[in-house]
Amino acid sequence: MTDDVPAGLVMSDVKAELFKAMGHPARIQLLEMLADGPVAVSTLRQNTGLEPSNLSQHLGVLRRQRLIVPARRDGRLFYELACPGVSALLGDARSLLGTLLRTASLPLPLSAADREDAIR
Repeated sequence: MTDDVPAGLVMSDVKAELFKAMGHPARIQLLEMLADGPVAVSTLRQNTGLEPSNLSQHLGVLRRQRLIVPARRDGRLFYELACPGVSALLGDARSLLGTLLRTASLPLPLSAADREDAIR
């Protein structure tokens, strides 16, 4: 299986930039709002409560990372996810977080040294 990343790019660097772009709660919220289809900028602003300049900056970060794409319809600006993989990544993150939160309440296995200390 081949990656869709141009030769010469270091995958760990590319992934780090992707996660950095997604590394803000407002940007995650925006991506999740777009998961069901295109949304007008006015609706994004209303539903997030972000100031127009702040919203514009977050959308710019997501656009530059090619996670979202703009479209004009009836004179209004809309955004949508660039590909279904973005929605899949958000779903995988939700699943992973659910697993981590469930297992966080379970006691961790003791190492051999910890078991010996516990017996003493």
